[in-house]
Amino acid sequence: MGKASRRKRQQRSSSREDRTHAAAAEVPAPNFDGTAVQAIRDALAMVTSAHASPQDLPGLAEELAADRVRQGLVAYALVSRFITESARELADARGITVPAVLEGITAGPETGDAEHRAALNRALASVRTYAEVLDDLRPPGTVTADLDANLGPGPSSCSYLIALAQIAHEMITARCAETGEDVAGYLRRVSLPAAEAHGNAIDADAVEDYVGALIGDRLAAEPLLLNVAAEALRHGTLALPDEDAGEFRELGGSDRLDELAGDAWDDMGAEDQRLLAITLLESVLIDPDGETVADRLSVAWRF
Repeated sequence: MGKASRRKRQQRSSSREDRTHAAAAEVPAPNFDGTAVQAIRDALAMVTSAHASPQDLPGLAEELAADRVRQGLVAYALVSRFITESARELADARGITVPAVLEGITAGPETGDAEHRAALNRALASVRTYAEVLDDLRPPGTVTADLDANLGPGPSSCSYLIALAQIAHEMITARCAETGEDVAGYLRRVSLPAAEAHGNAIDADAVEDYVGALIGDRLAAEPLLLNVAAEALRHGTLALPDEDAGEFRELGGSDRLDELAGDAWDDMGAEDQRLLAITLLESVLIDPDGETVADRLSVAWRF
């Protein structure tokens, strides 16, 4: 998303408003929070609760019960961003495979409750399914089908989400023990992306560089992100705004997203980066106050 890609966007449609508002003194109208970024916050809240206040976990899970889509996004965030990413770091540190790490958590959190044990087994099965998809042993749609089968209204789904949060906490705790990092410090660190201080005079290039870094981090942490987005847009689970839908198709649409899955952001061309920005970003808004890019940007994710 450098200068060349911005010029391409301007040439493609001079009347279309850019999703990134780059005027440092401008405060755009309030935006609606992206469902995906809220789901990541919800997932992080559940993991933090598992660490500091386990008694609050049932209440957090019950808050999601009325919204099946939100449940699915939270479950996906727990599996992809917290469980699998920690397992990958552990595997690298120990010189073993991710499946071997996952086998080490088969016992899970100790409990004598039969209902929770059943939920824990379902959650562990979901984690293994996700790992198998990453290893190309199953098609990407398997993850969606698995999550869908475990979610919905009722206590069974709440128990499933609680089990995922407990597994995530167990994996993060093991990861921190391996690396020597404090668990609470790690949770604080991942709650907000780091940003370099650029002072108060923020410009378009700084915005694009920072947002590009955020997208790159998500691609690295969530290898199936583009497959999930492609599937949702292909089947109409979520729809792009009318002003973006045509350009999305022009740039290759869902088929191109599937082709780009697994590629690094910095290795992509300008048009592919534009396709990802259209797909993933709900909005990027700038506040005139703050001393860093992170302080001044509010990024809402569509996925």
